[in-house]
Amino acid sequence: MNEQTNIEPLSATEYDIIEKALWELVKQYPKEQGDPNVIAQYDELDTKSSLAVFVLGGRYKSRNVLGGFTAEINFRVAYKSSPQTSPQRINSQAFVGRVMRWLENTKDLPLLTDGRTITKITASGAIPYKDETGQDKSTVYAADAVMEYEVE
Repeated sequence: MNEQTNIEPLSATEYDIIEKALWELVKQYPKEQGDPNVIAQYDELDTKSSLAVFVLGGRYKSRNVLGGFTAEINFRVAYKSSPQTSPQRINSQAFVGRVMRWLENTKDLPLLTDGRTITKITASGAIPYKDETGQDKSTVYAADAVMEYEVE
C-alpha cells in the first residue's frame, strides 16, 4: 500500500475517541498492595489525593490510499498527594512508575471504535518527575507517554 507521510494534527473526532479509550485504560490499572485508593479522572486532579490522565496532543503519522492511517497521541499520567516524609514521596513517585510500566507492558489493550487498534504505548523517561508543589504542600508526580494506534 502506498503511504503518505504528511504529518497533520489529529481531528476532533479522533481526540474524542482516543481520549475516552485512554482514560478507560488507565482506570483498569490493577492496584498493587500499598497503592493509593484512587480512581483515575480525566484532565483533573482533585484537591487531596488523585490520579489523572491528561492528553497533550496527537498527530497522524501516515495515511494509506485505502483510508487507513497510523497516529499517535501524547499523554501524561499524574498523581497528586501530600507526602510528609521521604518514604512517602518515594512511594508516590513509584506509584506513577508502576502505572506507566503496566501501560507499557499490558497485552490487554482496549478495542477502539471503527477498526482502531492500539499498537503500543511507550513511556518516556526512566522515572516519573516531580511536576509541582501546591500552596497546600501537595506534590504531583507525573510521567509522559505516547500511545500509537492504527486504522486499517
